[in-house]
Amino acid sequence: MTDKIDLHTHSTRSDGTNTPTEVARIAYEAGLKAVALTDHDTIDGTAEFCAECERLGIEGISGVEIGTKYKRELHIVGLYARGEEFDEVISKLRDGRKVRNEQMLEKLCKNGYIITEEDIVDAQTGADMQSVGRVHMANALVRKGYAKDRDDAFDRLIAKGRPCYVSRFALTPEESVRFIKRCGGAAIWAHPVYTADSEEELKDIALHLKAAGLDAMECYYSRYTDEQTQMCMRIARETGLLMSGGSDYHGGNKPDVEMGRVNGGYVPYELLEKIKERIR
Repeated sequence: MTDKIDLHTHSTRSDGTNTPTEVARIAYEAGLKAVALTDHDTIDGTAEFCAECERLGIEGISGVEIGTKYKRELHIVGLYARGEEFDEVISKLRDGRKVRNEQMLEKLCKNGYIITEEDIVDAQTGADMQSVGRVHMANALVRKGYAKDRDDAFDRLIAKGRPCYVSRFALTPEESVRFIKRCGGAAIWAHPVYTADSEEELKDIALHLKAAGLDAMECYYSRYTDEQTQMCMRIARETGLLMSGGSDYHGGNKPDVEMGRVNGGYVPYELLEKIKERIR
């Protein structure tokens, strides 16, 4: 087994197309030493996932990806967080996702796009209106012939600012980081290059989140360019943040993304060792 890891993956419990058990098996087949399941706003699949990882002899990590309340996309990955407060807040985030999904479905129907809950969760093993996201709505719109592809569905209907979009309950980035830290976890800024337009702005955000307790930023990522990878590494070094990385594997919902593969090759296990040392 190599020292390759992947700290950012998704299953059918959010917007991936593989079950938690299948995610573990794909990680094993990819030769990974450790893998984290980081579904959006839920940990429902982590027990199943970690059990299969243990059976296969690889290190399975319970994680979550929290979408925060911010002017742009800013997601925080939490690894190893646990406890009563953690369970309560994650449950509240999941409930907020369900309310938003139901409201968006109502808006779509009022605008003449007749889709049902069954259309949205179709073929998503273990999924329900608490776990699905906008990508499932986009897929349903494509299947029903209302959009030519997923991008078209987002661009015309369900992206932020479009007619059928609805915001949901969310924590701020600072609240997310502090919450994860209170629950004994490692807080990692996921795919930061999508949050700002310049290196200077990214560095300012990194310093701000570090003051709130941020541990690391995702410097290795499947869709980064060489320049973006080097920029994130530079910011991490300059701000004193640890480096993390992951593929953001979603199965068929991101068919170009392979488990364990990131720009530049793979994520080394030593990054996980440093993260674990930080939270001991």
